[in-house]
Amino acid sequence: MKRSLRWTALLVAASAFIPLPAQAAMPRSASLATHAVGSLYNAIGTGIATVVSRHTPVVVRVQPFAGPPAWLPSMDKGETDMGILTSADAITSYKGIVLYKRPFKNTRLVIAGGSLYLSFYVPKDSPIDSVADLKGKRVPTDYPGIPIARLSSTAALATAGLTYNDIVRVPVSDLAAAAQAFLEGRVDAGWYSIGSPAIEEANARMGGVKFISVIATPEGAKKMADIYPGSYPTVLKAGSATGLVKDTALLTNDIYMVASKGLSEEMVYEIVKTLWVHNQELGEANPILKAWRRERMVAKNATAPYHPGAIRFFKESGVWDKEMDALQAKLLSQ
Repeated sequence: MKRSLRWTALLVAASAFIPLPAQAAMPRSASLATHAVGSLYNAIGTGIATVVSRHTPVVVRVQPFAGPPAWLPSMDKGETDMGILTSADAITSYKGIVLYKRPFKNTRLVIAGGSLYLSFYVPKDSPIDSVADLKGKRVPTDYPGIPIARLSSTAALATAGLTYNDIVRVPVSDLAAAAQAFLEGRVDAGWYSIGSPAIEEANARMGGVKFISVIATPEGAKKMADIYPGSYPTVLKAGSATGLVKDTALLTNDIYMVASKGLSEEMVYEIVKTLWVHNQELGEANPILKAWRRERMVAKNATAPYHPGAIRFFKESGVWDKEMDALQAKLLSQ
């Protein structure tokens, strides 16, 4: 009996040195920061969280904020796990330029997703047809809660040679406040993205809305990119989304899912693998996510370095090459 007890004790002690399965070592939950409820980014984050939580042991909790400036500092400290932002936010925050007073070097790219299409929108029967027609009109401005919205809307105005001095400024705190100001008739035009719930609400409540075109000439495109790094105009076809009553030129940039540098490599690997294997389910979770296709996940023009867990999966899948190794090294050295 004593010998049996001694062997049992030895086995228990030895088992403490046996590595646990990778999944058992992963955290059971993770946070995913997005813009406010009602925004495109919140809808994107909710769809991603649904798919990841369904197919992994990780429960992803969506946490709405006014915008990335509200959560990037905590991600830099490792207190926020993941987030959804634009490529413009990624590059300016990583370098600590334009809107960001200091660099946030601990942000890592998980996957590149779809594109973000932005412009001003007006009631469907409004005579305003392009950004040039906003001169002298009431327009939401400032956006202290989400300064990237100020930057992007300023870039759109610039395509027509306009600045804040050419419009009637209506200061708002964030995108949700701007959308509310539009619903209440306090502005003549709103500023939001194609496919966002706020646009669907405005369209239903106001008898229809329409997006108006930025000026997509080469000169207009240059003015846009000079103010809003990485942006470019894209023409979307009439009827392809709510508010597109005719072919419309919109300010465009890419959308990223990012993570803290300190987030478990195994967790990021499993999340990327899930979004790759169950890619079709993203579009089923939310039609906006149909553009988050496998072939877009590795971006040759990435503006932030990738997370090691993501790189590991992409290398195993054969979609990470020497060109991406060089880009990764360049981004890490900045």
